[in-house]
Amino acid sequence: MKNFSIKFVDIMVGIVLGLGFQWWPALQQPWQYAAFIFVYLDIVDYWIDYSPSLKRFPPKREIDVMLDVGIMFSLFLYIYATQLTLVYFLAAFVVFRVLDYLWLLSSKYEYHPTGTEKLFVDTWLAFNLIEAIVTVILIGIILFVAVPELTFLLVFIAFRVIMRIFASVKYKKVHFA
Repeated sequence: MKNFSIKFVDIMVGIVLGLGFQWWPALQQPWQYAAFIFVYLDIVDYWIDYSPSLKRFPPKREIDVMLDVGIMFSLFLYIYATQLTLVYFLAAFVVFRVLDYLWLLSSKYEYHPTGTEKLFVDTWLAFNLIEAIVTVILIGIILFVAVPELTFLLVFIAFRVIMRIFASVKYKKVHFA
């Protein structure tokens, strides 16, 4: 199941990124273009850690494969949501982070990582939770405060970049690279 899962997920990420390009003409507002470009970079950055992690923590049970499929679906939703509203876009990010959290939690309990692997898993478990909670708060603010969408998006992007930097500093490198 290990080799199947890795090949499957590699192909799925390629499909997600490839299909995303078809929606570029559907984008209309400045925040959508910025979000679209950011999502591409965010997915590639995620893949830098996820692919090697999947090799170290391959699925052992069917639920693990379903989590991998769920993550791929959430990446697809994440990029698709750039053509909808900012609330949908941020909600898609929350779904992505929740599924990644569940995948990491499953890997932690199945593999009992130690050393740098444990540091990586524990770091991203905490950061996924923080990112999901802060993003839900941002969604709440968007619903009740009239601020330009591009401004909120830039706040979200800055937050994500800062969290990524802190996570990398915490586990001292881009994991498994």
